[in-house]
Amino acid sequence: MDSPNDYDKEEVEVHGAKMNWRQAGILLFTFAAPSAVMAVPFAIANAGFLGGIVICMVITGASIAGPNMLLQIKMRYPDCETFGDLGFVVFGRPGKIFGNLIQLGNFCLFMPCALRFCGQALQGMGSIGPLGACTDYYVWLVAILCLLTTQVRSLSNANVFTQISLVCVFGMIVCMLVAVFEFDIEDKIPARLFGNPEPDLSMMVVRVASGCTISSWAYVPAFLTVELSACMETPAEFKKSLLFSGGLNVLVFIIVGSIVVARWGFEVGEVISITAGVGAWVPGTDVNTIFSCFKLGGNFVSYMLDSVPLCRFCQKSWAPSFKDTWSASDVMRYLGYTMPTFILALILATFTPSIGTLLDFVTALTTPWVTQIYPALLYWKFLRDSDRNGEPGKSSQASRSMMLEKAMVLFVLFVGYVSFVMCSVKAVGYLAIEDLRPKFQIGCSGWVLWESSA
Repeated sequence: MDSPNDYDKEEVEVHGAKMNWRQAGILLFTFAAPSAVMAVPFAIANAGFLGGIVICMVITGASIAGPNMLLQIKMRYPDCETFGDLGFVVFGRPGKIFGNLIQLGNFCLFMPCALRFCGQALQGMGSIGPLGACTDYYVWLVAILCLLTTQVRSLSNANVFTQISLVCVFGMIVCMLVAVFEFDIEDKIPARLFGNPEPDLSMMVVRVASGCTISSWAYVPAFLTVELSACMETPAEFKKSLLFSGGLNVLVFIIVGSIVVARWGFEVGEVISITAGVGAWVPGTDVNTIFSCFKLGGNFVSYMLDSVPLCRFCQKSWAPSFKDTWSASDVMRYLGYTMPTFILALILATFTPSIGTLLDFVTALTTPWVTQIYPALLYWKFLRDSDRNGEPGKSSQASRSMMLEKAMVLFVLFVGYVSFVMCSVKAVGYLAIEDLRPKFQIGCSGWVLWESSA
């Protein structure tokens, strides 16, 4: 009798090749970079040259330390496969529920944002006949391709796509730098070293908060730490991946943000391509078209990386005995498991009045919690339990004092709470202040379902 593993050639189990630390680092960097790189100049402009860089370095440092804490717990409990699993071994069932809520909730609510970004990028490459100027049509078109990416199934299978995404990120950076040196802004307002030149105090504070918000969601390795480390040849080397990806993130802020803001001043757009008075971003220009191509490729991969852990969680919850092969029946079955989250993302991408507002609140309510606050709380409890049981809390603890460990936990926790406050100020401020409030609209010309009066 054939063994359970004796499948036909087309029914081979889905096992991706193990990743090394460089490949994992690239994946961490490209997870949010395609969206973040467009907003880096805005972060520097609103927090100041030095202020923005300092904020980026502090938040990035805490975002490296938090996942490193998760890694230590993962090494102690190697059977943990998800963020929620770590919450379970430390805090029990409430910890698992809360961990899954903040991690998977972010994945679920960021997917419509990624769909929207992809649709806008496709539209920026040039108008497609019957689709005209309606962004929703482009979103629906690209959504079909995004749905197919869920068949990647594992982060280890996404390595080739992350290499493509890295090329797209650097391609976007080159386009931005070409644009700032070829096009000028008349009567530009110079940015400051710290803060911004807004005369109104409330506007100034909210704009500083917006700079913090971008730094918070630009680099979020904790979202993939448990899942990605399990896909590595040597999980302990994930520390190198964190340092490598974090360094790339800081370099992008320092180089790209500083150069663009030095050339164009304070009034850069929240997304670089909407900066007013810049001919580079007029539809049809070479720079805009090439930039949109790279933007589409990068955000397409971001959608895939976001959907893979979420869809795998759905499959394990609904069909834990799924064989997970490439047979036609399993491909269609897995497509069915991923369909509910895809449909929800498409509905939100179409009927959310402002994707920017959705992103602001998703960031405030989930990102600081996953990247800093919850990892710090988990690790604090982990250290206390290990100390009480007379066990080493982590493999390298012999060379470190418990006091330093707890000081690092408190630093990460403090940065997380400050980040949560600043992200919340940005989200609420952009609704409360009329001059910052985005236009709300559902639908396109000819079938507008609702729009704000402003």
